[in-house]
Parts: sequence; C-alpha cells; structure tokens
Amino acid sequence: MKFSIEALIGDRYDATDSLDKDQIHNWLLNMQKNDILKVETADEYWEDISEQLFELIKTGIGRNNYEFNMDKGHLWLNLEIPIE
Repeated sequence: MKFSIEALIGDRYDATDSLDKDQIHNWLLNMQKNDILKVETADEYWEDISEQLFELIKTGIGRNNYEFNMDKGHLWLNLEIPIE
C-alpha cells in the first residue's frame, strides 16, 4: 500500500530548505510520531496516526523503501508498505 506522509523537520520558524539524502535518512530513522503532520493513502487520511502505523512507517524507512521531496522544513515522503 502506498502512503504519502508530510513531516516537519526542525523548528517550524527556522526551517532548513534542504538536506542531503544521508541527512534526511538519519532524521527519518530518529523521527518521532509528533513530527508527522499527516498521512494519506488513496482512500484514507490521518493527522494522528496509531502507534502500529507509525512502526510500519519506521520499518519502511529502515528498509530505504521511500522517495522524498523537501521544501522549507517540510518533508513529503512517498512510502510503499506491504500490508498482509
């Protein structure tokens, strides 16, 4: 299942414009649940995600199974998570 995730990196008022791929990956590995602003699929939308979904997202990130774009401290992440 494909997930689109919007997350905030760093301070909302002093946000960075870009990070390299390794910096993004390290930040994602240390991301907290409250860093995620929203998660969407083709049929669903969440602003407050469950702990189980958060763990699935972190597992997908750990496997480098994502693409991203970044602008003004916001990270848009596209992540494929196999759901059984």
